[in-house]
Amino acid sequence: MRRPVLARLLLRVGQVLPILCLGGVIQCRQAPRSLNLVTAPSEDGASETVSPEALSLMKLAADDPLGFLRYCRESCVKNVRAYRCIFLKQERIRGVLGAEQEIEVVFREEPYSVHMKWLRNPGGAEEAVYVAGELRDEDGRELGRFKPAGVIGLLVDEVTLPIDGEEARKDSRRTLNQFGFRNTLDLIVKYCDAALAAPDYSLKFTGVGKIGDRPTLTFERRLPFTDEDGAYPDRLLTVHIDQEWLVPLGCFAYADDLKERLLGSYVFTNVELNPKNAWPAADRLAAGDP
Repeated sequence: MRRPVLARLLLRVGQVLPILCLGGVIQCRQAPRSLNLVTAPSEDGASETVSPEALSLMKLAADDPLGFLRYCRESCVKNVRAYRCIFLKQERIRGVLGAEQEIEVVFREEPYSVHMKWLRNPGGAEEAVYVAGELRDEDGRELGRFKPAGVIGLLVDEVTLPIDGEEARKDSRRTLNQFGFRNTLDLIVKYCDAALAAPDYSLKFTGVGKIGDRPTLTFERRLPFTDEDGAYPDRLLTVHIDQEWLVPLGCFAYADDLKERLLGSYVFTNVELNPKNAWPAADRLAAGDP
C-alpha cells in the first residue's frame, strides 16, 4: 500500500493530535518517545496503555462511531487485496448453539474468492471454494464447490451447491459471498443505517481491547431486534476493529443486552494481510493437487 493506513487517517483528521497535545491530554513535547503513552479504558473497564496515535483514533471513534466505521470500510476497499487467516466461528442456527468451528481461510477480493478448510468441528462440508461468477446453475444461482464431511466425503470428492440454498443455510447464518472484512463492515453499516430512526438503536465506542495479540478499538451496537427470523440480525453486537489495519477482527452478536444468549461469534486470528500468490495455493488445495 502506498502509505500506512494509520498515517493516512492522521493526515485526514489534521489537527486532532496537536489539539490533544495542547490541551494537556498527552504531553507530546515534554515526554521522551519511550514514555509517550497514555492510559485508556478497555472493554472490561480496566485501564490499557495506548499510544497517542491510538488515542487520536479513539477520539474520532467516540465523536462519530458510524462515520469511523464507514472510513474503516473505505480503507478496507483501498488497502486489503487478499489475506490468509484462521477463522473461529460459533453460531446459533434455528435456536441451537453449535460448537466453535476452526477454519483455515484464503481470501481474495478481486475477483471475490474464498477457500475454507475446516480444521475442527465441520458441519456438512470439510472444504468449500467459491469464486464469484465462476459457476451457476440453470436458474442462474451462484454455486460453490464443496467437499462433503464424514462418510459421504469418503465416497464423493466434490459437489456443487447453491451458496444461498437450503443446505448452505443449515450450517451458517451467512453465505460464502458475505464473508470477509469488507462484507462484515458493509453489514454493520447497513443495519445501522436501517435503524437510525429507531428509538432503541445505538452505536457507541466503548474502549480498547485485543484479539489475540492485536490491539483493537471496541464498539457496541444495539438494534430493534425481535427474534432470529426478524428484520434485524441481533440486539447487541460487540465489534473489535484492529488499531493498525482498521479491519474487524472480532464480532460477537447477542439476542439480549446482558449478553446471555449468543447468536454468533466471529474471530479472525493469525491474519496474513496481502500475501503474495495467495489464491493459486488455495486453488491447488481445492483441486486436490499436490
